[in-house]
Amino acid sequence: MTIADLRLRIADRRLIAALLIGVGSLSIGCTAGALASSSTRVVQGVVSQPDADRETVPLSDPSRPAMIDVSLVQGSITVRGTNRKDVLVVARPDTDRPSRRDNPDASGLRRIPQAAGFRISEADNRVRIGSESPNRAITFEIEAPARSNLKLSTVNGGEILVENIEGDLEIGNTNGGITMNNVGGAVTANTTNGSVRATMTRVTAERTMAFTSHNGTVDVTLPPTTRANLRMRSDNGDVYSDFEVQLAAAAPVVQETRSGNGRYRISRNRSIVGAINGGGPEFELRTFNSNVYVRRGK
Repeated sequence: MTIADLRLRIADRRLIAALLIGVGSLSIGCTAGALASSSTRVVQGVVSQPDADRETVPLSDPSRPAMIDVSLVQGSITVRGTNRKDVLVVARPDTDRPSRRDNPDASGLRRIPQAAGFRISEADNRVRIGSESPNRAITFEIEAPARSNLKLSTVNGGEILVENIEGDLEIGNTNGGITMNNVGGAVTANTTNGSVRATMTRVTAERTMAFTSHNGTVDVTLPPTTRANLRMRSDNGDVYSDFEVQLAAAAPVVQETRSGNGRYRISRNRSIVGAINGGGPEFELRTFNSNVYVRRGK
């Protein structure tokens, strides 16, 4: 055996040893990941974003509109209309955040993260979606038939986005905004700390609608032929529109109260009331600490 052959064998053995060490490290890493969470990846001791779960939900009667009902405490909701006959739900648990509480019992231990679970049910075309862990954030991205009714709500740390959906849309947020693009039907949208923005391609005839916020902008684009009576108000902002609004005097709202000490109270609502295209059902657009915009679509 020559010196060159000996060196080649030594090099081969070193390569094999290095490969075995790599496989062992990978096995340990996979075991740690499985112990941490079934949907959470651990790479070199660092917890990365949990994997997304995809669930396809069949409808009892695909010929009828679906009802998508999503209720969250922590997280965001997106619903997009498509030409599908079922409902696709993509659930993305947010990165688990450590508790702010001190835990002396955990001294010297590594915290193993947890991901939010979720639940989905369907009955008579009503698809109910929610989190199994209210205090852990999760994002739902949903594809639904374009003709669907929606009932969406979230409380903290999330936005609600709806696109290309036509139906009865009931949307509520508390600490986040609401955005609706290319939607049709009848809308009730309300948030406390966020903006409400909507671009509507069609409105259901003779149906009232409401777009309201407390600490955010209300910006709504309506089809140019929309017939409605607008009731608009901003307590600490302004109201704008490029519709020809036929203004009318706001009827006073009188509240009669007489307390035990004989006091009598009257309140008057100072909303701007006006008709567009001859008038129709009432649309309320109101905010407290921002502006209201009512735009005429193309």
